[in-house]
Amino acid sequence: MQEPAAKDGGDPDLARDHLANERTFLAWTRTAAGVMVLGLAVAKLVEGGGVRPVAAGVVLGVTGVAGMVYAGVRYRAGAAAIDGRRPSPAGRTAGPLAAAGVLLVAMAAALALLLW
Repeated sequence: MQEPAAKDGGDPDLARDHLANERTFLAWTRTAAGVMVLGLAVAKLVEGGGVRPVAAGVVLGVTGVAGMVYAGVRYRAGAAAIDGRRPSPAGRTAGPLAAAGVLLVAMAAALALLLW
């Protein structure tokens, strides 16, 4: 059974897709913000201070900023695809896999800076 059209004449499926795209954007943004906060905490709260904790914090902060930028790019691509202007990026996994790889490398680099 199909849902009735929205009162303003819009397509409810289109609205649902836009909301799902926005939830995904917010999840990416929340994760990136968490990485940036972790970088700030490492830089400020690691005992002894010095250059290495600050460098580890900078690595994590830059990774978080890159995640924010990627979230925005992916959100806009998804919105354009929903509006019918481009193919959907949802089926492509190279971007999220690359982002996960970058995050793992950044975490390993920060850990290496703190332990050695």
